[in-house]
Amino acid sequence: MRVPDSLANAFGEPFERLIADFSAAQGLIPGGDSAGPLDLNESLHSKRFLSRTVVPHILKLSALFNRQEKEQSAALDPYWKESSNPAHLRAAYFLYFMPSNLFRAAAVWAELGRLGFRWPSAISTLKGIEFGAGPAPGACSTAIASKLGILDFPESGNWALIEQDKAMLELGSAWAQKWFAEQGRADWGVRPFHRKLSLSDGFLPRSAPRFNLWMMSFFLNELSESPAEIARALTNAWERHLEEEGVIVLIEPALKLQSRKLLEIRREILILREKKGLDWLQILLPCLGHQACGALASTDDWCHEEATWWRPPYFSQIDKLAGLDRKTLPFSYLVIAKSKRAREEILPGLGKQPDAARRYRLVSPSHKEGREQEFYLCGAEGKRRARYRGPEEQSEEEKKLERGDILVGTEIRGDSKSSRVENFENRV
Repeated sequence: MRVPDSLANAFGEPFERLIADFSAAQGLIPGGDSAGPLDLNESLHSKRFLSRTVVPHILKLSALFNRQEKEQSAALDPYWKESSNPAHLRAAYFLYFMPSNLFRAAAVWAELGRLGFRWPSAISTLKGIEFGAGPAPGACSTAIASKLGILDFPESGNWALIEQDKAMLELGSAWAQKWFAEQGRADWGVRPFHRKLSLSDGFLPRSAPRFNLWMMSFFLNELSESPAEIARALTNAWERHLEEEGVIVLIEPALKLQSRKLLEIRREILILREKKGLDWLQILLPCLGHQACGALASTDDWCHEEATWWRPPYFSQIDKLAGLDRKTLPFSYLVIAKSKRAREEILPGLGKQPDAARRYRLVSPSHKEGREQEFYLCGAEGKRRARYRGPEEQSEEEKKLERGDILVGTEIRGDSKSSRVENFENRV
């Protein structure tokens, strides 16, 4: 996924000073009212503090987040409850996982903006809800998208943050308010809701209000219910609690088990769309249509995206101490609109409706095979392996295709096992 330089570079020293100041005020790192900016920076870079307080929890959480043998909910729940030092656990999660998850969510907004999406002018107030909010990376991603000109969200806004861990909810609410102010959205409000979700009761009470932005990041994978049950609960909630022209963003881990679960939820949502006549439901990204998922055709396949950023300086130090390397962040995601408009009207960068059958997205890196590039494409008929050489007059750099590229007006021949891209009219 290509992100603008302004976003990739947004987490440098100014961000580090902000997070150090906030973390000290919240008692997450050593410091206090008498500590100056330099002292707080030293606290955030203290090898002793990071090695003892932060890195052990990061390694433990990374192992849990990256296990593939069982459901994430079964692995994570006892660790959150039984941690010997919950304050250090929250510090580790906030300092390490919050910035990377914030960037991932902002990268999704960048992709929407790249394809021409504009927040509907008729929606004058942003009414957002984030489930499993934790330190509110989803809500915060909209503020930085506004600040950087990626998408122009309304100046007036309110966020409902839903979280079952009370201490993390309080931390996330405080961080969101500080972050909103720093990003020029001081008028956005936050309403925290301490709540443990029971899917049998639905995602929201029937009396809950309607929203125009619905975000879930790294949340659905923690539910033990089947994809069909989750899809049914989601569509019921969106029918009742999402306004027309509202947007839904779902972000999940890039691991096989969790990514496939999101793809299976997508499949079940499309089944319900057809069965119940939900013509308001438009899947926008990363898929370019409502076709059957090509990744689900094989039990060993899955679909994910990657985005590269410049890590905060302290973050790089944590990576070094922990033996990790998070310069590139993988994730799976799904963007849905509650709109009866055509996808090409919502995302004009995709081209015209007649081009839909000739539109493909690269869903893997490309690698050289002699004079050609080889990669996987996904389009209206599903996923296929393909090769491309390109015009002789173009340089290698001009010909080079990258993961996430969308080819519009594509001429292609061959079958799903071996295809050749002859040419295309435009690359988005």
